[in-house]
Amino acid sequence: MSVQPVALIPAQAVPSATAALYTAPGGVIARIDSLGVCNVGAVPVSVTLYLVPAGTVAGPGTATTFGQTILPGQTWNSPNEIGRVLQPGDAIVAQASAAGALTISAGGLLVTVS
Repeated sequence: MSVQPVALIPAQAVPSATAALYTAPGGVIARIDSLGVCNVGAVPVSVTLYLVPAGTVAGPGTATTFGQTILPGQTWNSPNEIGRVLQPGDAIVAQASAAGALTISAGGLLVTVS
Protein backbone atom coordinates (compact mmCIF):
# COMPACT_ATOMS: atom_id res chain seq x y z
CA MET A 1 0.00 0.00 0.00
CA SER A 2 1.25 3.48 -0.83
CA VAL A 3 0.00 6.89 0.30
CA GLN A 4 0.62 9.94 -1.88
CA PRO A 5 -0.42 13.60 -1.35
CA VAL A 6 -1.90 15.03 -4.57
CA ALA A 7 -3.92 17.84 -6.08
CA LEU A 8 -7.24 16.08 -6.61
CA ILE A 9 -8.60 19.09 -8.50
CA PRO A 10 -5.98 21.50 -9.84
CA ALA A 11 -7.33 25.07 -9.90
CA GLN A 12 -9.97 25.32 -12.62
CA ALA A 13 -13.25 27.04 -13.44
CA VAL A 14 -16.47 25.64 -11.97
CA PRO A 15 -18.89 25.00 -14.86
CA SER A 16 -22.50 26.20 -14.85
CA ALA A 17 -23.62 22.67 -15.77
CA THR A 18 -23.12 19.80 -13.33
CA ALA A 19 -19.77 18.16 -14.13
CA ALA A 20 -17.39 15.66 -12.55
CA LEU A 21 -14.11 17.41 -11.74
CA TYR A 22 -12.38 14.41 -10.16
CA THR A 23 -13.03 10.67 -10.29
CA ALA A 24 -11.08 8.27 -8.10
CA PRO A 25 -9.26 5.78 -10.36
CA GLY A 26 -9.49 2.02 -10.02
CA GLY A 27 -7.42 0.51 -7.23
CA VAL A 28 -7.19 3.86 -5.42
CA ILE A 29 -9.00 5.35 -2.42
CA ALA A 30 -8.89 9.16 -2.21
CA ARG A 31 -9.31 11.30 0.91
CA ILE A 32 -10.23 14.97 0.54
CA ASP A 33 -8.05 17.15 2.79
CA SER A 34 -8.85 20.59 1.37
CA LEU A 35 -11.40 22.09 -1.01
CA GLY A 36 -11.64 25.79 -1.78
CA VAL A 37 -13.76 27.87 -4.13
CA CYS A 38 -12.90 31.44 -5.13
CA ASN A 39 -15.22 34.00 -6.74
CA VAL A 40 -13.19 35.84 -9.40
CA GLY A 41 -16.30 37.57 -10.77
CA ALA A 42 -18.06 40.82 -9.94
CA VAL A 43 -21.32 39.48 -8.46
CA PRO A 44 -22.24 36.87 -5.82
CA VAL A 45 -22.34 33.33 -7.25
CA SER A 46 -23.40 30.07 -5.62
CA VAL A 47 -21.79 26.66 -5.84
CA THR A 48 -23.22 23.20 -5.26
CA LEU A 49 -20.89 20.28 -4.59
CA TYR A 50 -21.67 16.57 -4.75
CA LEU A 51 -19.77 13.45 -3.71
CA VAL A 52 -21.17 10.90 -6.12
CA PRO A 53 -20.70 7.15 -5.59
CA ALA A 54 -19.64 5.10 -8.61
CA GLY A 55 -22.58 4.15 -10.80
CA THR A 56 -24.88 6.94 -9.59
CA VAL A 57 -25.54 10.54 -10.64
CA ALA A 58 -25.37 13.91 -8.89
CA GLY A 59 -28.61 14.88 -7.21
CA PRO A 60 -30.10 15.94 -3.87
CA GLY A 61 -29.07 12.65 -2.27
CA THR A 62 -25.40 13.16 -3.10
CA ALA A 63 -25.13 16.92 -2.41
CA THR A 64 -22.68 17.79 0.36
CA THR A 65 -22.83 21.57 -0.17
CA PHE A 66 -25.96 23.09 -1.68
CA GLY A 67 -26.20 26.64 -3.01
CA GLN A 68 -23.30 28.12 -1.02
CA THR A 69 -23.09 31.81 -1.99
CA ILE A 70 -19.61 33.20 -2.48
CA LEU A 71 -19.16 36.97 -2.67
CA PRO A 72 -16.92 38.67 -5.27
CA GLY A 73 -13.27 38.38 -4.27
CA GLN A 74 -14.10 35.85 -1.53
CA THR A 75 -12.47 32.45 -1.12
CA TRP A 76 -14.59 29.87 0.66
CA ASN A 77 -12.98 26.77 2.17
CA SER A 78 -15.64 24.10 2.45
CA PRO A 79 -15.78 22.15 5.71
CA ASN A 80 -18.35 19.73 4.29
CA GLU A 81 -16.10 17.57 2.12
CA ILE A 82 -12.97 17.52 4.31
CA GLY A 83 -12.09 14.04 5.53
CA ARG A 84 -14.52 12.36 3.15
CA VAL A 85 -13.24 9.23 1.40
CA LEU A 86 -13.86 8.39 -2.24
CA GLN A 87 -13.82 4.76 -3.28
CA PRO A 88 -12.69 3.79 -6.82
CA GLY A 89 -15.10 5.35 -9.33
CA ASP A 90 -16.56 7.88 -6.88
CA ALA A 91 -16.51 11.49 -8.08
CA ILE A 92 -16.37 15.09 -6.90
CA VAL A 93 -19.00 16.94 -8.95
CA ALA A 94 -19.60 20.71 -8.98
CA GLN A 95 -21.94 23.29 -10.46
CA ALA A 96 -21.87 27.10 -10.31
CA SER A 97 -24.88 29.37 -10.72
CA ALA A 98 -22.89 31.37 -13.31
CA ALA A 99 -20.17 30.27 -15.72
CA GLY A 100 -16.67 31.70 -15.46
CA ALA A 101 -17.09 33.28 -12.03
CA LEU A 102 -15.75 30.58 -9.70
CA THR A 103 -12.52 28.61 -9.51
CA ILE A 104 -12.11 25.46 -7.45
CA SER A 105 -9.17 23.44 -6.18
CA ALA A 106 -8.91 20.42 -3.91
CA GLY A 107 -6.09 18.43 -2.40
CA GLY A 108 -5.87 15.15 -0.60
CA LEU A 109 -4.29 11.75 -0.29
CA LEU A 110 -4.38 8.80 -2.63
CA VAL A 111 -4.07 5.37 -1.08
CA THR A 112 -3.24 2.58 -3.50
CA VAL A 113 -4.90 -0.62 -2.39
CA SER A 114 -3.19 -3.88 -3.15
